[in-house]
Amino acid sequence: MDKRNLLLYIDIPFCPVHCKHCGKIACAPSSDLRYAYALALRKEIAASAGSLPDYEISAVYIGGGIPGHMMDEDLGELLKDLSSWYNIAPDAEITLKVHPGMVSVETLNACRRGHVTRLSMEYVTHNSFEHEMLGRFLSPSAMDITHMILGGSRLDLSFDIIAGLPGQTRTSLLESIKKALSYGASHLSFYPFVLTPGTELAEEYTAKQGSAAVKKLETDDTQAKDAADHSGHSLSRENPRKRIPDPEEVTAWLADVKDYLTSQDFTEYLPGRFALPGKECRYFMLESGGCELLAFGLGAESAFDGVRSKNTASLKKYLQYSDQPEKIICHMEPII
Repeated sequence: MDKRNLLLYIDIPFCPVHCKHCGKIACAPSSDLRYAYALALRKEIAASAGSLPDYEISAVYIGGGIPGHMMDEDLGELLKDLSSWYNIAPDAEITLKVHPGMVSVETLNACRRGHVTRLSMEYVTHNSFEHEMLGRFLSPSAMDITHMILGGSRLDLSFDIIAGLPGQTRTSLLESIKKALSYGASHLSFYPFVLTPGTELAEEYTAKQGSAAVKKLETDDTQAKDAADHSGHSLSRENPRKRIPDPEEVTAWLADVKDYLTSQDFTEYLPGRFALPGKECRYFMLESGGCELLAFGLGAESAFDGVRSKNTASLKKYLQYSDQPEKIICHMEPII
């Protein structure tokens, strides 16, 4: 009897620096906290093990913050042990999110122990000014070091790129793409820039607009986006290099991007996802098709057996009750 496909998502919320545009949960990566979190993850994952004999894990994604280099040793052992808890397909795709300049020999060793097949590079942009505007960790040139360390690695490389960044132009976007290809990217994911309410960058842009715009950001998501967009364009009149491109501009840029990548043998197999033949991301394809998903970790969101559930965002509560999944779930609703 054929087993049903199942996806696993493992959320690791550690980042060395919280980028100015990011609204995700992020924790400072102290060694004690990393160890405690790795132990909590093992408890949560093991708690549901053995109850899914009719499922086979087709793809695993380790994301959240920057898992690569944050928990190399513990993560390698955790991934190695997954097969003792779940039915892992022999050809399962296992993706690890990493940051340019934060891939070490230890990271590659962890990948080998955990049978990682893909690295998802949190690349965003190669433009130094765009990079600086986001307050990102390390410089874009740090990717040169990572490229050298990867050497002859057989890991597939996917690069995440944001379109519509403050100060970005069609030319700078295409330059980032070409640079990613020079590093060996066989997959590219494009994400639209969003000025998320409550983030440092949103506050920087709305500060010029006075307390009314700030109040909108705090109270209403739709109004918040309008206020943020308006403030971004207002600020651009003072400093064009900080201008947030109009959505229509970004759409036109992405049409040019598609033409360029098509000329390089890439295919857009899902909206915003481009890959060379045979390098499509199985996790993304199954997820877009409604495949059931079990997610573990701080704030992780599952979609399984007709129910969407979300873990607590309280690190203290997660560490205390991870071996009792029913106690760390903070929200549940039926999938319609």
